[in-house]
Amino acid sequence: MELSDVRCLAVLGLRRSGRPAALLARRELPAARVVALDEGAAPDDDTVQVLEAAGVEVLTGPAAVLPRDAGLLVKSPGVPDSSAAVQEALRRGVPLWSEVEFACRFLPNPVVGITGTNGKTTTTELTGAILRDAKLPVAVGGNVGHALAAMPGEIPEDATIVAELSSFQLEHIERFRPAVAVLLNLTEDHLDRHGTYRAYADAKLRVFEHQTPDDVALLCADDAGILQEWEAGRLGGQARRGWFSAVGDVLDGPGGEDLVAGVEDDVLWVRIRGELRRLCRRDELALRGDHNVLNSLAAAAAACAAGAPVGAAADTLRTFGGVPHRLQVGGVVGGVTYVNDSKATNVDATLKALTAYSGGVHLILGGYDKGSAFDELAAATEGRVREVLLIGATAPALEAAFAARAAAAPSQATPYVVCGDLSGAVKAAHAAAEPGDVVLLSPACASWDQYRDYEQRGEQFLKLVSELRARS
Repeated sequence: MELSDVRCLAVLGLRRSGRPAALLARRELPAARVVALDEGAAPDDDTVQVLEAAGVEVLTGPAAVLPRDAGLLVKSPGVPDSSAAVQEALRRGVPLWSEVEFACRFLPNPVVGITGTNGKTTTTELTGAILRDAKLPVAVGGNVGHALAAMPGEIPEDATIVAELSSFQLEHIERFRPAVAVLLNLTEDHLDRHGTYRAYADAKLRVFEHQTPDDVALLCADDAGILQEWEAGRLGGQARRGWFSAVGDVLDGPGGEDLVAGVEDDVLWVRIRGELRRLCRRDELALRGDHNVLNSLAAAAAACAAGAPVGAAADTLRTFGGVPHRLQVGGVVGGVTYVNDSKATNVDATLKALTAYSGGVHLILGGYDKGSAFDELAAATEGRVREVLLIGATAPALEAAFAARAAAAPSQATPYVVCGDLSGAVKAAHAAAEPGDVVLLSPACASWDQYRDYEQRGEQFLKLVSELRARS
């Protein structure tokens, strides 16, 4: 479908992605009627006034129904397909696009698209930092930072866009085509939204769907979920495929395909025009944790594919300070280190976070229930975590998982305490922790039961740590 044929365009969802999408539609499609819908309450900021001043019709609450003459519905990633407007669009056969799909129609820029269950934000920001440190024009956005719909007309046409892409953003694309697409890992997540793991994985794999032989697809050779999709022939696309791996002294990817980034004798490398080029030693990486070796390899390979020199990639890997709410040190109180990993919103993210620490960990778990099981997590904490502190709506399910482990093997099971909320968990951890220990907020759950988002939860944790520091 061509946008020039659309006489009425509706944008659903008026927050971070919907507002710029509606303004972009109004600016770029002067002949079309643009209607912004939000089935909830109107945003409590100036969004409605700004949109109406630009000539966008705004409908909220019960009035937010799909216009009868709508020729296209652009959906914000936070809106589920169960939405009444989405269901009406599907019933009528009205084309349904994600905000990313709509935005890319107005962006001539090459895109590095980064997706996966975990590590997206860190890898996206690290890739952007490598390009920035190399003095190359770059814009970072998507699921982190600026929405892509806010970029047309605001960034140089020669800038590389490094975009974090969620499954929600990829489930309704039609032509979206990254020049470089990165898939970091695939594990169970967002079952509350997608219903099944298969639907979730299929959404992620769409990042490769429209790539051509001129494009690059980068995949993790160490991830069981990705390997399962490769073996089943579901990766799709026509891009030149390359793999990255943190397994030492491995030079080829699955099936003999190219390994474009790896580790040999504890030295990270990338392959440029067939030649292995040294990046840095594993112990020189600024980011901690085994998972961040893979994130660093992915970022270096993606940035080099986008034109960054190897030297710039190596320098940035040694200095990159990480992102807020991802293994972020919040402070040291009485010799105890408090770490904010609020962005760990699923089990796999928490398992990866635990690789950054050994012994003396007081782990805060719990939050909104996305439908995941916690048995694997309960088993994985044994011998690695001193105690677990449970909070939020998933506390009963977590307690059941840890209680089952205690019943099966009481001598090795991890002790647990139900604390209710984050304040109670920090207080309990502070009372139990000894100098040299780590109090780690890595919840393995979303935040929506008690907080607006993972950022608000992380900020609350940092505030509680700051208060501890002040009292000490």
